[in-house]
Amino acid sequence: MNNIRNLLIHSPNWLGDIVMSIPAIYLIREKYSDIKITVMSKKSMFGIFTVSGLIDECLELKRFPHLRKYHFDAALLFPNSFESAFRVFGHGIKKRVGYKSDGRNFMLTDAVDRKNVRWINTSDYYVNLLKAIGIDKKRPPIKLNIRDEILNKAKEYMKEINPDNKIVFAYGIGATNSIGKIWKEEYFAETANYLSNKYDALTLFITTPNEKEISDKISAMLYNDPVIPYMPLDMIAAILSLCDGFIGNDSGAMHVASIVGIPTLALYFATPAYQNYPIGINSHVIEKKPNNPACICGGKKCEINTFECREVIKPEEVINKFENIINSKK
Repeated sequence: MNNIRNLLIHSPNWLGDIVMSIPAIYLIREKYSDIKITVMSKKSMFGIFTVSGLIDECLELKRFPHLRKYHFDAALLFPNSFESAFRVFGHGIKKRVGYKSDGRNFMLTDAVDRKNVRWINTSDYYVNLLKAIGIDKKRPPIKLNIRDEILNKAKEYMKEINPDNKIVFAYGIGATNSIGKIWKEEYFAETANYLSNKYDALTLFITTPNEKEISDKISAMLYNDPVIPYMPLDMIAAILSLCDGFIGNDSGAMHVASIVGIPTLALYFATPAYQNYPIGINSHVIEKKPNNPACICGGKKCEINTFECREVIKPEEVINKFENIINSKK
């Protein structure tokens, strides 16, 4: 890396995977503090990169980007796809690093074998790729630092919605394109009502307008209306950092809560936790599987049309574990 001054990182596509890539970016910044780091990602994801100041610039991910004018010395590809390699090929980037996959090896100068790491935790998978650029370290424990200007905006927002300075519990109630990864709405409501009543807590939903049907259904069962901040990712991360705890599905929102360091309880029932468990410093998991051997859809399309996995974890289990987590530091 001695001759690399201008690094392009091709980001993963999904928010959860992007959060999983942050320890790798941290290690790059730690070792090569004087280089310029540019991330290419979906525009909607810029906030999770810019909120901490770990990177210098964001480029919008496009099918046919014009990269030559940026004079990148090297490109690091976190996605495994052919398309991601094609995006950085032919732009004068001398070093192109990524995993061997999807028939793209000829477009990479450093095609890294993934045979022994393919099924490890996603964050460790990304960190392992760094060996090709001279970084051979294990994934460090990470708590995302929020830049002061964003954190101050979040504090002002919290004063507006919570003038009495109540405890705030956040809930990640959705999961993009995966209905089977969403815990049963009645269970979310039962849990939120219990915690709100016992701790006189404010309920905050981390969700998107596309999940309004789910949020409306849960909200209708709550004693008090939830707060739902539809905001850019940098503000969402900052708001979550000011909450007192988080309960959520296997989703991007859960991974953001995890990495900002608040007590986070992730629920896994449709997907395995080993590859995508949260990496934050105060993160915890409940993982249970249905007894039905037909339940193998990973949350996307239930073969038996019941999505019974959504009910396998009960509210009492979640409440008991969450209370143990939030009370353990007292």
